[in-house]
Parts: sequence; C-alpha cells; structure tokens
Amino acid sequence: MYRQTLLGLALSVAFAGVAVAQVDADLCGDDAADSTTRAEACSRLIRSGKYRGNNLAVVHNNRGIAYRRQNDLTRAHAEYTEALRLNPQYAKAYYNRALLWTARNNPVQAIEDYGKAIKLNPRFADALNNRGLVLQARGEVDQALADYDEAIRLNPRMAQAFFNRGTLHAGKGDLDRAYADYGEAIRLDPNSADAYASRALLWQRQNDYTRALADYAQAARINPRDPDVFFNRGNAYRVLGDYDRAVADYSAAIRLAPSDSGPYNNRSLAWYAKGDYDRAVSDASEAIRIDAKYAHAYINRGDAYLAKGDPNRAVADYTEALRLAPDAVVALKGRGRALNALGRYDQALADLDRAIQADPADKLVLNNRGVVWERKSDYERARADYDAAIRLDPRYALAYRNRASAWARLGNADRAIEDYNEALRLSPGDAVALAKRGDAWGQKGDMARALADYNEAIRLDPRLPSGFLGRAALRQIQGDPGAAWSDADQAVALAPTDAGGYVVRANVMRTLGRTDDALADFRRALELNPDERTRRAAEAGLSELRPASAKPGD
Repeated sequence: MYRQTLLGLALSVAFAGVAVAQVDADLCGDDAADSTTRAEACSRLIRSGKYRGNNLAVVHNNRGIAYRRQNDLTRAHAEYTEALRLNPQYAKAYYNRALLWTARNNPVQAIEDYGKAIKLNPRFADALNNRGLVLQARGEVDQALADYDEAIRLNPRMAQAFFNRGTLHAGKGDLDRAYADYGEAIRLDPNSADAYASRALLWQRQNDYTRALADYAQAARINPRDPDVFFNRGNAYRVLGDYDRAVADYSAAIRLAPSDSGPYNNRSLAWYAKGDYDRAVSDASEAIRIDAKYAHAYINRGDAYLAKGDPNRAVADYTEALRLAPDAVVALKGRGRALNALGRYDQALADLDRAIQADPADKLVLNNRGVVWERKSDYERARADYDAAIRLDPRYALAYRNRASAWARLGNADRAIEDYNEALRLSPGDAVALAKRGDAWGQKGDMARALADYNEAIRLDPRLPSGFLGRAALRQIQGDPGAAWSDADQAVALAPTDAGGYVVRANVMRTLGRTDDALADFRRALELNPDERTRRAAEAGLSELRPASAKPGD
C-alpha cells in the first residue's frame, strides 16, 4: 500500500505585549512540552483574565493543540473554534481545526477550513499539502496535484509534499514521476521510511526485486516496527521463490500486528509452496478467524486441503469463497479440481466451463477441463482442450503430457509417443511423462523400451506410483508375477487412494490364484471414485471372478 504524510499540528504562536507569569507563558507556547502540563499552563493563563483578542486566541489555539495530542478531539475542536471567534483572521487555527475535521472523517469541513487558512495566508505550504491529501482521498486528483505543486513551489525542501505527490503519481500509473518524487523525498529526508517502502512497492510492481529489496531493507532499518514493510517484503521473497525468507518476514509482520489477517493468509501461501500443507491450513484458518469474510483465505485453505488429499473440505472452502465473492474465478478453478478428485465430473465441468467463460485464455483451466473429460472417457473432448492449451502456450509441457495420454486412450500410440517426447524435451526430468511413455511403448508391443522408461522414471522419482504400476503390468505380461506383485504392492502403498493401483494388483492376484485378494482389490477400486475406464475394468474383473469364487449352495 502507498502511504501519505499529513503534516503535524502547527507550532504555537509567541505571545506579544502581555505581562504574564513567564513559566506558564513558556509552557503554553512550548510545542515540545508534555500535553497535560501544557494544557494546564494554558488554562491558568486563560483564568488569569489578562488576555484579550488575538492574544487570547493564541492561548486557546495552543490549548487545542495540547488536547489534540491527548486525543481529546471534542475539547480540541472547541478550543480552535473559540480561537477563531476571537480572531477570524487566524490562519493557523483554521489549519489546526482542519486537521481535526480530517481525523473525524469530515473531509468537506476539512477542505473548507484549509481553504480559509490558505486564503488568509497564500504561502501556507503545509495547508496546501494537507488539503491535497484530503482532495486525493476524495478522488479529486487534479486539484490535489495542483496543491502539491504549489506547496513544493513555496517550499522546495518539503519532503512530505514530494512524497505525497509521488504517491499520487503512482496511483495514476505515472511511475517515472513517482520515482522522481520519492527519490527527492528521500534526498530531503534520508530517514523517511515511508518513502523507501513506497518506492520499494513501485520497484516490485515492475518486477525489479533487487531494488525493491534494497529499499525494503532501508525502510526496515529506519522503522523496524512497521508491519507493512515486512509484509510487503515477504511478498517479494515469495514471488522470488525464497519461501524461508518470506515466512520469516510474514512472521515478523504477525508479531508486530497479530490482529491483521493478511500476513497469516500470505504465510499460508508460503507454507503451501514449501509443501507444508498442515501449516498452510493452520495459517489460512487463523486468517479466517480474524476476518470471516476473507474470501482469498478460504481459497488458499481449500488449495491446502486439496493438496492434503481432503477434497471434501476443499469443496466446502471454495464454495464459501464463492458465496463471499461470486466472481472469484480462482475459486471456481479450485472447486473444479476438487470435484474432479471426488469423481463428481459433471459438477467439475460446470465450474471449469464458467472459469473458461470468464477467462478463455487460461491454459491451466483448459488443461484441467481436459483432465475431467479424460476421467469421463471422452478422449476427443479431452484432446481438444489440450490442443487449445498448447495453442495458448506451445511450451506447456503438462498439456503435451496430458494430450499424449488422450492419444493413447484413443488407440494412437504413435501420436502419444510424439507428445511424450515433446513433453520430455520441454521438461527433461518429468518422471511421470517417462512412466506414461512406457505405457505407450507397451501399447505398441515394444516391451524393452517400455521397461527402460519405467526403470528411468523410478530412478528419477523412487516414490512415483505410476512407474511401479506400469512396470507391474509389464512384468505380469512377461510372466514374472512375483516381481509384478512386488511392484503393484509398492504402487498401492505410495498411492493408497488411486483406484488404478488396486486394479493392477487385482489382476496380478488373479494370475497367482489369490482370488479373494483379487476380489478385495477390485472392490476397493470401486470405492475410490475411479474414472470410467478404471471402473469398467474393476467391474469386469469382479464379474469374471464371482463365478469362480462362488461356493456350492451360493
């Protein structure tokens, strides 16, 4: 967020021509004095009855400043108003009352009082700067810019006016002028943490993270208790993939502002990127506890639940996010993936269709819809979606890999191998593509190449279920059911919720004559929301085995 600076309460005006107790006069006019002590001194001067007219107005103005610093806005307002009754030409009293109007969220009255102060003193640069802030907050950008320009003309060393004008330029997208103004603000006031922090945000918007991090470091050095600096720097580190530093900065922001939901939400994103889904859920939940209407926190928690293998909770969170923000396309995308994981394919397609309608150029959603069509065994529609994703990004390795799977299901092993080759060219370490290419070689009857691909896939990723699954099926065909059983067991252990593993192991059990074990695996496969192809295979296996397993009298 960009910050802006409101110039502080005006310094008191010295007394003239009045014989008073010097101590009270000094205290009432001392802008550095304790506010309670100062207010009491001004009160004694007023009670003395020795002040009249403009001099009494000064005393009331100074007591108003003291009350303002005690956050007693009602009494401060009364003091400034009394000062103006006594001296209607008192520009600084108008200025101070305008500050109160701003604090009380009354911009119209603030602008009016600043205008009166400026009319009485056309060289009142502080009033011009502050009126610019109020005008800018109301969206009256051109008038605000005119006030900042005039304030800077009158006082070229006013760092706050350069800073505020820089923020206005940044909001208009005029980044060159914003950089120039922030730079001048920093030159005039090297300890302006806000100027460094705001310039860092500009660098970040332009993906210049080196400069952004340098400015955040200066801001944190000058003001180590500003949670926004750590929060925004955490965002920069997260984008750069430095998740440990991102977590550290979000944690610092949380320590400084524990009731702010933003750092919890974004730390959840960093935990998710690190693969720590439990902590991701925990932080997103805390963000939701702080702000129950935080739609993005529900989306992020839904993502973490889905990654943890809990699609039911993911669907609930995405649904709540959509209730809070009906146009949240990212929630539609997430819910579509979660519904697919639950085997609720038609509902998944409905969500993904809406997401594509909102953003037809989103290659990820097109790819994901292709996956759902494939799960429904509609391989032509799946291929069409993968085609569209590849047209949008010819270097989209995952879409090539998925299109290869569709080609294989359509019986075109040659086209499948072509796409797997392209996927591996774009992403050479893709163990999944290797394992699936092994399936395609097997489909062509080239068992040697199939085995080589499975072995290499397992070498690259020893925890890849599809590598063991493919090799299990191949070893069964090659007449080695013992080795096939071992690989099938490993595949099921690695992916206990994947129906395909149970079907492959059931077939191995059949070969080994272990009919009861085969029946159990086929039944388990059907319990796991299998895709159409896997479901048909499990049902066929059960149908074939039931007569063989039936006992006399059944």
